[in-house]
Amino acid sequence: MNVAFDPWIPVVTLAGVRKLVSLKQIFTEGKEFSDLTVRPHERVALMRLFLCVAHASLDGPKEYEEWCQVQVRLPDCAEKYLTEWKDSFELFHETKPWLQIKKLEGVAKDDERSTKTSPVALLDFELATGNNSTLFDHFGLMKNRKIELERMVLNLLTFLNFSSGGGAPVAQWEKTKTSQVGNPDAPCLSQSMAHCLFRGRSLAETIHLNMPTHEAVNRTYKSFKTDKKSTTISDLPLGKPVWEYFPDSPLVASDKVVNATRTYIGRLVPISRWVRLIENSDQMYCCNGFRYDTFKDGFASEPTAAVRLNKKKDKNGIELVERKVVKIDPLKALWRELSALLVKRSAFGLGGPLAMENAPWEAEFDFHVCAMTRDQASMDIAVESVFHITPSFSENMPIYQAEVLVAENYSKKLRLAIEKYRSSIDGDWNQRVGRTQPKDQFALKMRLAETAFSSFWTMVEKNLPILFRHIEAIGTNDAIPTRDSWRRMTFSAACKAYKVACGQETPRQIRAFSEGWSKLVSRESSAGSYMADEKEEDEV
Repeated sequence: MNVAFDPWIPVVTLAGVRKLVSLKQIFTEGKEFSDLTVRPHERVALMRLFLCVAHASLDGPKEYEEWCQVQVRLPDCAEKYLTEWKDSFELFHETKPWLQIKKLEGVAKDDERSTKTSPVALLDFELATGNNSTLFDHFGLMKNRKIELERMVLNLLTFLNFSSGGGAPVAQWEKTKTSQVGNPDAPCLSQSMAHCLFRGRSLAETIHLNMPTHEAVNRTYKSFKTDKKSTTISDLPLGKPVWEYFPDSPLVASDKVVNATRTYIGRLVPISRWVRLIENSDQMYCCNGFRYDTFKDGFASEPTAAVRLNKKKDKNGIELVERKVVKIDPLKALWRELSALLVKRSAFGLGGPLAMENAPWEAEFDFHVCAMTRDQASMDIAVESVFHITPSFSENMPIYQAEVLVAENYSKKLRLAIEKYRSSIDGDWNQRVGRTQPKDQFALKMRLAETAFSSFWTMVEKNLPILFRHIEAIGTNDAIPTRDSWRRMTFSAACKAYKVACGQETPRQIRAFSEGWSKLVSRESSAGSYMADEKEEDEV
């Protein structure tokens, strides 16, 4: 199978028909396809592949004028490029299989003669293999499992971008034998980061909007090393696609490995795991691959990630400011993070994705946020949302964030009110919090309010159109009424959630309810009265 010329990518046409197309068709017929029909993490992996091929095909775009011509030039340039490198896209090439290590071998145990292989199903996160559950897949015990080649290619690409760290099969490349434990995450999964993409009216437009210029990459794609006194910023090279300069040995200091792991284009299609598929089989050799430093290691954040400043206090109460990628929490809806994602990337690495400078702020556009959350050493939940951004919304982003904070401050007041209720009816509650490890105290308080939070945020999100109507009404006579409507709704949601969580069946409960209620409806400053616990801002 040739990845460049055989169909394997799921798309939907402008007429709404789902079909599989080749990588070449994505570029030559992209205006005929409306969108990809894939899961969130697969979308991110595919977009990184498209951008890698597009950059290599055009050797650019170097600056804005070239970027404007991308949709005109890319179809012919991509077809010529893929034809030139056709052999490098053969999935089972005799010497250079696509994204695989030809010399990779399994490792046999002392009491076994044959080397150990892994099932190809391991590449698909939703199939029952290893410690994956069988909730939606009951074929994990089959001796031979048939997986179509088209699906196998997509699984391989996604696995290299999103596989989780921890335990992994063991294999050997030349004299290098990998470890079974202690393996790092693939670059796109680290820290459960949000991946931000623009969505156009066709796939051709989507690729164009998400393609940063070389000028933007050179200006904003940098590594950072921070100590107590200063921050050192280092430039990173553009590099080449891995199939043009594929590592021929496991030596991490070689130029080919450096290109694959420490350059912008080289990292777009990572080799974070070493894999060799066995043709005409449902087995493969698979193990940990090259290490990809992430933002928490001081490397540049991923091109589709967003970075912001977080404030926290150390053990001595000194306030510290640190850079962190915007992470996704399944308990925190993506609309609450929009103001941190829709920000142009600065030369200091803060802001949204590299392609944010391509955003058509003067017109309406779709902003697509995808993420795969992680739980310890496993992938947890795939999350995605699409936001329709209007010029009015873009212009009034600070006001939108202020109104989001109104809702978040009510959620904090709600938690404090429930704590007051609990401490009034349970004399041991404060002592129980005190007996808990300091790092776990906040999680304990959050668990106490889980029922109320579920009710509160469900009601707020059900009425989210009120907030968007307010943002669109700014500058008109409806601005104040719509703002007041949003704030009344959030206050009402908090009151109803408190009633759901806190009973009033006995005199003691009624007295505790009254004490908590007075905290909830108090008119203390919502801007700063409920921020005493600095850890909340980082974890809520």
